[in-house]
Amino acid sequence: MAKGVLAKHGCWECGYSLIELVSTLVIVAILGAVIAPKMFSYQPFQARGYVDELASALHYARDVAVSSRCDTSITINAASYQAMQRAAAGATCAISGGWVTPIVRVDGGTLSGSAPSGVSASPVPTNIVFDANGRVIGGTPPALLIGTFTLTVDTGSGLIRVY
Repeated sequence: MAKGVLAKHGCWECGYSLIELVSTLVIVAILGAVIAPKMFSYQPFQARGYVDELASALHYARDVAVSSRCDTSITINAASYQAMQRAAAGATCAISGGWVTPIVRVDGGTLSGSAPSGVSASPVPTNIVFDANGRVIGGTPPALLIGTFTLTVDTGSGLIRVY
């Protein structure tokens, strides 16, 4: 009687063998190795980092324009940016003329940078000019698209937004 009950409802001898378990784990590991890189791409993180870097550079260029009372300009290309300032003539800045003086960061480097590989901005090229009051006076500050993020500069106030 006990033998019939065990045969109907299962027994301790029924189950998975070690070979079946190992082969299933190997298949799951292979699928995971193929699918995981596509699911967890670092591209959005790199794009966010570049957007934050570019927004910080715009803030710094605007602050330099206000503190030095000289116009500053940031030129943004598909994969890089560079900030410049008008040539100083003594204690005052030249109102016109070329952008010949690179803006220097606190660490001594120039205010410029490059996008990580695979990350680019559009539309480009873009040139944004800040005046001594921190407002945008020149260039056409569009909504820059970088990855899935948008960086905007308000022409009236110079306010920089990332969303």
